This record gives sequence, C-alpha cells and structure tokens, in this order.
Amino acid sequence: MKAMVMTEGKLALADIAEPVPAEGLVLTRPLACGVCGSDLHAKDHSGHLCDLLHRAGFRGFMDPDKPVVMGHEFCCEVLEPSGGFVRGQRLVALPFITGPQGVELVGYSNRYNGAFAERMVVQADAAMAVPDHVPTHIAALTEPLSVAVHAVAESGANRDCAIAVYGCGPVGLFVITRLKALGLGPVLAVEPNAARRAMAERMGADMAIAPDEAAAGQWFDRQGLPIGLSDTMARAAEAKERNRAVLFDCVGKPGMTMAIARSAPVGATIVTVGTCMETDPIEPAFLLQKSLSVRFVFAYSPADFADAFAMVCDRPEALAPMVTGEVGLADVDRAFAALSGGGGDVKLLVTPT
Repeated sequence: MKAMVMTEGKLALADIAEPVPAEGLVLTRPLACGVCGSDLHAKDHSGHLCDLLHRAGFRGFMDPDKPVVMGHEFCCEVLEPSGGFVRGQRLVALPFITGPQGVELVGYSNRYNGAFAERMVVQADAAMAVPDHVPTHIAALTEPLSVAVHAVAESGANRDCAIAVYGCGPVGLFVITRLKALGLGPVLAVEPNAARRAMAERMGADMAIAPDEAAAGQWFDRQGLPIGLSDTMARAAEAKERNRAVLFDCVGKPGMTMAIARSAPVGATIVTVGTCMETDPIEPAFLLQKSLSVRFVFAYSPADFADAFAMVCDRPEALAPMVTGEVGLADVDRAFAALSGGGGDVKLLVTPT
C-alpha cells in the first residue's frame, strides 16, 4: 500500500507492507487526518524529540533511525468487521495500541503505521463510531480537541476566572473553543498573526490583541486583577470582576514563560500546553514574588477523548472554521511546509484516498 514515510527527517511516498489486524485490532481505511504540531517537531527534530520521550520513560516511542508513518488525528472507515464494528462504519480512536512491547503511539511507532497511509489498524476498545450527522473532516478534530479538553480541565479554570490564551495556532484555538463551550471567560487571545486573531474571535475569544505586555496588563486590570504587587495590595476585594487569572501558553517557544509571567496578575496560574523543544531559563524569584503557579500538561486521558468526541458530536458546525485546507497523500510534505511557515492556516487535513 502507499504511505508517506518519514526517514531521517525526510518525507517520501513509498510502498509499505499492509497492516495485519491482530486480535483486538480493527483494519481501517484512513479518510482524513490532521497535521499536528508534534508532527512538525518529529520531522525537523526527530532525534531530540525521541531522546526527550525516552528520557521521560515512554518506551513505546519510535526509533528515529527507522522509518515511521505519522498521522494520529484521524477519522477512518472499517474495512473488516471486528470488535463490534461493521464494514463501512466510520471511527475515531485514541491513537494508542497495546502491542507486544507495551503501549505504542500510532503515528510515532515503528510497528503501527499512522493515518498518512492507505490503511491502518486501530485498537477496538479505544475506538468510537462516528454518527451520520458528523462530517468526516470534523470527526478528525477529536484528537487535537482532546488536548484542549485536558488542558482546560487541569487548569482549574472556573466561572470566577479571567483567562488569556497566548498563541492562536490549533492548540490555542481549541482551548478557546473548549473554554467558551463550558461558559468560561472572559477570554483574551494574544497572537501576532492578524488572520489567527480574527479566527480566535470567530471561535469565541472576547478580545484578541497582538503581543503587548502593557495591553494585556490593562485588560486584566479591567477585570480587577492588577499585574503588580502594589496595585494588587491596594485593590479592594469588592473591586474584582474575577477572583483569579488563568493564562494558557500555547506557543511553545523559549522566553514565553517569563513573558507571560510579566503580564500575569498576581496569584495567576500559567498552564503550559505548547511544546518548547529548547532549554528555557526562568527567574524563580520573580514567579515567587507574584505567587504564580506554573502547570505543565500533556496529552489527555480516555475520558478527555470521550468528552472531546461528545463536543464534536453535539455541535460539529461550531468546529468547522478550524479546517482551513485539505491535501492528498502525495502532498503531505507541502502541508508540512505551509504550517511550518507560520501562515494563516489552522488545521490542514490529509485525505489519503
């Protein structure tokens, strides 16, 4: 079968062996699969990413010196009845398979190919049938939305919080979407790209600005949450519109933690969702003086995935603006280049067949 294979950081269309569905696995045909920011990291920094995951104790992550077929944000079609699913049924699934050496991550496994291929296997007990009213390209958003569902849940944000989201790529936009679906906010979006600021407002942000510490500080001050110690001590409790601030870092670049800390109100929580691949110095005493909490969150649980899928099924039209383009299997490299260039695209989908 045809697949887009990554070898030593290069993508090439190639013929690979057909996947064989062992017990508990379902043979499927990928219909649509999103290109993830992690895919961009894996292509350009595979050695570093793999070393990091291996040091963190994930034994099922890929060997960067061996070929791998990426693609973990997918909607697929059942080819052979299995696990209670029937031929032709559309599925979404957590991209995890328990194999002979433990849990492996589909799309970052040398054993189980991802959805940038004509066929793949998924684990039956990790899959969910897609209702007829949900378009395939929207169903494929379930996995990246799960990251936002998890991040919001771990943040502890509630109706007493004022919230800022830094970075309005797919992760930040999904975070905004989840926050507004839960009725949380107000939400400030901070993003240098004008097209993405407009998309943030379309997805529910109450205000979108270019990065500007003074402007962010003024916005929080209007919520009754000053960013400085003296102003905080002088502010009467009854003057607060909100009791606490939560700031999501969805950028993942060096310097972001300290930049966000400078514009964060005293006592705020910073939730780091974006993946910074470099060593990033912070000034602990500054965070201490402002009583800031920093929370790092990764991936999601099966319950988060189920919550994201329920959100997709409840209002699929609300997520439609997130899909800004589609490419065929032969053009995966072009999609990677477009997203790495930092343009206005949000979520590009690969349609393998």
